[in-house]
Order: sequence, then C-alpha cells, then structure tokens
Amino acid sequence: MKKIWRLLAQGGIALALLAGGAALAEDVSSKNPLPDAAVSTARLLEDRFLGKADAPLTVIDYSSLTCPHCADFHTQILPELTAQYIDVGKVKFIYRDFPLEPMATAAAMLARCAPPEMYFRFLDALFGSQKTWSKAQKPREALAALARLGGMTETDITQCLDNQDLLNGLSAMKNDAVQQHGIKATPSLVIGGRTHVGVGSYNTLVTLIENALPKQ
Repeated sequence: MKKIWRLLAQGGIALALLAGGAALAEDVSSKNPLPDAAVSTARLLEDRFLGKADAPLTVIDYSSLTCPHCADFHTQILPELTAQYIDVGKVKFIYRDFPLEPMATAAAMLARCAPPEMYFRFLDALFGSQKTWSKAQKPREALAALARLGGMTETDITQCLDNQDLLNGLSAMKNDAVQQHGIKATPSLVIGGRTHVGVGSYNTLVTLIENALPKQ
C-alpha cells in the first residue's frame, strides 16, 4: 500500500477516487475479479468492446474517467447508440482509456482488473457517479468502495493498483492513440478510421455514423 502512495506522489501509479458511487447492478462477490496468475497483463489490456466483432463499422471511444464531457457521452448518448446501432449489429464499439490525470488512471486500472463481463458495468458506475467520487475527500477509500461493490477484495484492489505492467500498458495505449489517431482531448471518437473530437449530441453522432457505414 505504501508503494502505491509513493508512486502517486511521484506522478506514477494512480490511486485516487470514489465515494457514494452508483452501485453495480449485479452482486458478483462470489466471482474472482483478478485473473489467474497464469494470465498475463496483456489480457487486461485487450480491447473491450460492445456489439458484434464483425459489425460493418467500428467506433473507438477514447475517454478519461474524470472528464465531465466523457461522462455526458456515456450516460446520455451511448445508451441510444447501443439501442439503435450496437445491439442490432451495425456498430462495434471499442472503449480505450485516455486518462488525463492520476485519478482517471486509477479508475481505469481497477475497471480493467474486474471480470471482463463486468467491465462496462464498472464504466457505467464510474461515469454515472463521477461528480461524487472525483471530488471525494478520501479518494482511496472512495475508489475502493465502488470496487468492492463489484466484488473486488482489498487484496484485489491493492494488487491491481500495484501492477506496474498494467500502468505501463495504459500509458502505451495513450501514446498509441496520439500517434495513430491524433488524439489530444477527450472524448474523441474514431469512426470508420476518422477522428472526431467532442461529439456533443446524439444527432451529430448519427450523422457521422450513417456517413461512415458501408453503403448497401
């Protein structure tokens, strides 16, 4: 635990969040959130996506978990996108972390240490209660509280946040976003290979998606 706080002070591993957050919709305390020791950190960094793997259009979301505009996108726009395009097989929606500061990095690490089937539930909880946990007076306790609601133990939380390989992987993901897609701010969406910054309304997003979908 001391290692985590020392790295935070040095600008390294991010541990800082959460209080009074929205409870996860499912109690998975009987599940083991952390992967088996034989499973490499690379598994934690694999792309997490919604929709069909072979959907005709891929949308990549680069967001930071402490970004208010990202929270607005995930709570107000993504549900409609899911119903109209993702669930019906038109769009594959990939989420990639682009943390802007240590609190967002810590949240991203814990979300990736959760069971894969719970990943987007963690994101929903983090974005849905962002105004509460991001301003908590005791950020470590706040983040841990939400993680425990998802079934993680204190040992799980500590091991996850001490995972230097995971931290390095998230940093590499961010660097790749800058180099490959020119990402500089969040939220940014890569729609059919083209980068769009700050898509502010569902109607705007629909226009971009319709223009990018392969023509029948």
